[in-house]
Amino acid sequence: MYFTSGFTLRCCFDDAKSLFFRAFNAIFSKTCRCASEPVVLSLLRSKCEPLVLYVVEACLLLARQTLSFEFTLTRIFMKLFRTGSSKVVNECQVSFGFLPAKSRILIRSASFLQKFTVSACLCMLFANDARRQLHNIFFI
Repeated sequence: MYFTSGFTLRCCFDDAKSLFFRAFNAIFSKTCRCASEPVVLSLLRSKCEPLVLYVVEACLLLARQTLSFEFTLTRIFMKLFRTGSSKVVNECQVSFGFLPAKSRILIRSASFLQKFTVSACLCMLFANDARRQLHNIFFI
């Protein structure tokens, strides 16, 4: 994750997505279609997904960045299940228990903000902002 310049704090996740694709392609090439889909998806969840979702909970994401994460994960499912249909991908994600990227990001953000607000050693200014963001997540 890189900070991009601007009036507000923005982050660039291009390198994280690149690392994600490299890690998945390494796993996918080693399994040579010998491993079942649940095994590959388990490896995806444990080894690749943390690379792309690293620090997203601490950044305010734009809608296009969230869609970019969703597209990144959709492309992997398309490759794994050899399909170009987003409907098939959505069914596969539901069947294998993969939440949409937006939901995973919200869950990670809520967990991060809860830990942040209970920490006594952090500046109260940031803690109040974290409580407000946490309230926005749960009461949209």
